[in-house]
Amino acid sequence: MPVDRGAIDAQLREIGEGERWWEQREFRDLPYILRDDEHIRGLVNGRLLGVRRPRLRVASGWLIVATDQRLICLKQERVARKQVELAASEIAGVHHGTKLRAYQITIETLQRRYRIRIAKGDAFRFARALAILVPHPALLGPAAEVRPGTRLPGMATVAALPGVSSVVSMLSPRNPMEYASREHVRGLETAVDRLQEDVERLQQQVAFLENLLHKQADETRLTQTSPHS
Repeated sequence: MPVDRGAIDAQLREIGEGERWWEQREFRDLPYILRDDEHIRGLVNGRLLGVRRPRLRVASGWLIVATDQRLICLKQERVARKQVELAASEIAGVHHGTKLRAYQITIETLQRRYRIRIAKGDAFRFARALAILVPHPALLGPAAEVRPGTRLPGMATVAALPGVSSVVSMLSPRNPMEYASREHVRGLETAVDRLQEDVERLQQQVAFLENLLHKQADETRLTQTSPHS
């Protein structure tokens, strides 16, 4: 049974959001996804990276919802809804920072890494909402601020994994002079972003060609087994 709209409207008012979200198809699916005892803490539109898209087309946006129990990412496809969710117990850590054209939040789990990109104007309020899902949130303190570039508690869990600590030590600068200039860092970020987009496009093209080859192979088999051939 879906959660009552009035209850969801009350949650939106509590976090300073309005009814405009009901205009989105993904949000209208939310009453059927939320649990009765689950409360919305923040929501935003953005991009979810790291999920392979099988179709050869430009990526559309996601509705990203942080509740008091999990992170829910929704995107309406042509004939179905795509849904990715992470329970609080699955999240090993979160770190985030400003990119050249957007704000990126990286969520670490023991299985994989998810990257979320949102508008810079939405960064502060959504990072605060997401902080409740981070392991040991009490370490932040009741009035702690989540600032850009801050690594939230829980990343120590990932850093302690075998082989990770040595990599972290090699990447950590030994003195302030080893930090790159801001212009150089931005150039590297831009280059990495382009490479990531190129990889995603190649993955889509490979998936498209694989589907095409499978379709042609099926048609060939049907032709060869046809009684009229």
